[in-house]
Amino acid sequence: MPQLFLLPFFRSPGVMPGFLKDREQFLPVRVDILMERLLKDGRLNDDERKSFRVLRRLLADRFHYEYRGMLESLTNDFVPFDPDCETLGEPEYTAEQLNAMRLRLYESIRQVLQIGNYRELTPEQLSECLELQPIGGLSVHVDTGDFDGFHVYYHGVRRCKETENFFFFWKRVLPLVCLNRVFVIARLKPEFGGQVLIKMFKDVPIENIKIIAPKVKLGMPVFAKIKIGGSVLGSLIAPVSKLIFAFTMHWIYFLVILGGLLIAAFKGTMSFLNSRTKYMQMYSSNLYYRNLSNNTAALTALLDSAENQELKETLLGYYMLYVNRNCEMTMQQLDEAVERWVAEQFDHPFDFEVDDAVRKLIKTKIIDKKESKDNHSNDPDSCVCILEHYRACELSVALRRLDDDWDGFNVFPDTTHKMHPQNLRMHSGSRSLSRKR
Repeated sequence: MPQLFLLPFFRSPGVMPGFLKDREQFLPVRVDILMERLLKDGRLNDDERKSFRVLRRLLADRFHYEYRGMLESLTNDFVPFDPDCETLGEPEYTAEQLNAMRLRLYESIRQVLQIGNYRELTPEQLSECLELQPIGGLSVHVDTGDFDGFHVYYHGVRRCKETENFFFFWKRVLPLVCLNRVFVIARLKPEFGGQVLIKMFKDVPIENIKIIAPKVKLGMPVFAKIKIGGSVLGSLIAPVSKLIFAFTMHWIYFLVILGGLLIAAFKGTMSFLNSRTKYMQMYSSNLYYRNLSNNTAALTALLDSAENQELKETLLGYYMLYVNRNCEMTMQQLDEAVERWVAEQFDHPFDFEVDDAVRKLIKTKIIDKKESKDNHSNDPDSCVCILEHYRACELSVALRRLDDDWDGFNVFPDTTHKMHPQNLRMHSGSRSLSRKR
């Protein structure tokens, strides 16, 4: 619309791009709150509720143990590219080694982002978001000349409102579409150091998504430019006309009026600089409150989020199979049952990642799988479909299997070898659990 380029107050309200309307696989619920809702189920007795709490702890310990190893691998691969690295004695890597480590780092981060149910903005989607930046807001131009890669991931989409100054002392409330969490990976070109920048942000409006770019150029909004230009022009018209008149009268009058003209020009310049400082402060404030973590800290936060997502999906899958343990469920039935339960409990349009949840449940050996042939056709040559059905193990069996798995996590060739204190506590805790049962 042409008016968008003329008047900033004609900005369109918060428009949700089509690709953001899809249901998300991320569940924005804390594990404690999820457990509280699960344990309120009237189909569970007191003993089962106690066993569910133990199940939650054993699953959390298992995932934490596995993700600690992933964090060590990620941070080791990130060290050569970390702009904040301060450690000594780091080895020198060849260009081939650095390239292999960078590719491995990118692939590992993408896998963790997928586990944490982040979605990547494709170049087309990112361009669509950039086009929504309001003309009346902060003018930001992304400078990608120093980078050879810029990837944006997000999870969580919500509508919100923001109040901004509008036309002197008036204010207006604007509807916005915000991304709850945004994860950014950018790599500098080799000639600029080849470092990898990793950042995590919160509550980023898609209209102002340019502020998360690693290198930007700031400019004043159109309305501010018009206001300053009009003010300067208005203050110069009268002195210039007087200066022309004084030039024909006397040189003293000319100098006096010239001095006034210079003062007016100085005031206009200071007004421009003050406005520029104001918008620089606006940008810094925006970034300060939205920035969550950087580089290694961002990787740690990402793994913590992915670990929690794994735990929530596993608990939801096992809970739904357990309360329906009198019958076997297909993957589709489990998917629909969990999504329906989440919608009832939290009023949230959730897309349960059922295949990943089932994979984790089978890996932890707390559900059983049964295959059956399904052939609805009387034709013997027709294709036979294999149906997979799942049933939850009894809680006592599930706890026993999880407890026994701890014994396989630390295996030493010499049985007299002294364990690390942390692993020793882990094993002693699992053994005490076995003795209690």
